[in-house]
This record gives sequence, C-alpha cells and structure tokens, in this order.
Amino acid sequence: MNEIIREEFAKAEKKRNEIRDALRKLEEETPGDSYDIRITRDRLAYWEGKTEGLKFALDHLEAKK
Repeated sequence: MNEIIREEFAKAEKKRNEIRDALRKLEEETPGDSYDIRITRDRLAYWEGKTEGLKFALDHLEAKK
C-alpha cells in the first residue's frame, strides 16, 4: 500500500511542478491572458491539494509503523 501511495505522490509532485512552471511561463509571456492564467492556477491548486493529501497519507501510514 505504501508503495502505491509513494508512486502516486511522485507522479503528483511531477505534474504539480510541470504546471507551476507552465504558470510562471504563461504569466511572463502573456500577462494579459487572464482566462488561461486562471485555468492554470485552478489546475495547479488541484495538483497541490492532491500532493498534500498523498503526503499526509504517507506520513500517517509511516507513523503507524
């Protein structure tokens, strides 16, 4: 179970970092494109939440050992 959560956590971290970089690039190159920036921020928030939830689960499972 821990391995599955670790793998999902790694995937979520990678995706979060990709979207974070895309948001920075979008804000630098097209700061007036508020729609795309807003959508990208929403996507980033989703992946940040998923990453935090998986990290919490890992910490909780390791504390039980």
